[in-house]
Amino acid sequence: MMRRLVFTLLLILVSTALLGERVRARQGEAIPGIAIETLGRSSVGEEGDELVLVRVTIEPSASVPASAELGAAVILLQAGRVAVARDSAAGEANLTLAGGNGTVPLPVGSETILAPGDAISSDKGTGLTLRNAGDGEAMLLFAVVTAAGDAPFAASAQGASGSFSVETFACPEGMNLATLETDACEPATESLVQWSLASEEFAAPLGAEEATVSGATTTWEGLPGGTYFVDLTAESFAPRYGDYFIPSSNQVTRQDDRTTRIYFDAMQSRTSINAYVFVGDPAAS
Repeated sequence: MMRRLVFTLLLILVSTALLGERVRARQGEAIPGIAIETLGRSSVGEEGDELVLVRVTIEPSASVPASAELGAAVILLQAGRVAVARDSAAGEANLTLAGGNGTVPLPVGSETILAPGDAISSDKGTGLTLRNAGDGEAMLLFAVVTAAGDAPFAASAQGASGSFSVETFACPEGMNLATLETDACEPATESLVQWSLASEEFAAPLGAEEATVSGATTTWEGLPGGTYFVDLTAESFAPRYGDYFIPSSNQVTRQDDRTTRIYFDAMQSRTSINAYVFVGDPAAS
């Protein structure tokens, strides 16, 4: 009954969109490599729920993490190639092939590649991961039941809500790596380094424009869930400064003159790294 209602309202909302009456609310990229547009919403049932239709664009190599909190949903691939994986046997999920050529259960624990026109229908609580499996953008229509006023991907974003911060400390003139005393370095009043953050988990490196820069601290929010390595690179320095040091460990290693590799765990509410920045170029002294 719910699935039939979802399909019916999906057709209504798509028809409304084609008539040019849709509401387009760009929700940005809370998950790196993912863009979400709200196309319409409609009340459904007697409990105040709403059916929300969104267009989801996934950049190459990006993915939407699974969430068991999403309501009943229908996902239709418009363009590109998407791999869908069902992470548990909870609920029910079915694949309907393009052109109405049959419906089969979606298997648990393995990826299924969708072609344009293929659709997935799932019950509330069925966790699905969607990954761009092609070389170009993938575009999906996603109809999902939510509580009135809720953002459709709020629950999914919680699975990608890790944050990473780097705070720069200004070291006294004349200090270098050989003479470093971290207690003598003071928090800078502004960021002394323009940083970028890269990982195989990201579709592209994240620069300062994707970060929040507050004083000496640069923070990236909404990073993908899981544990993986990020590469923190010093793209450029403030005048007078030319090198930095981050204390190494079994989870932090210097890759080259500008890049440090750091093990990242998105389950932590916040991962923060201190960078000690030197005047001039101590490496050359």
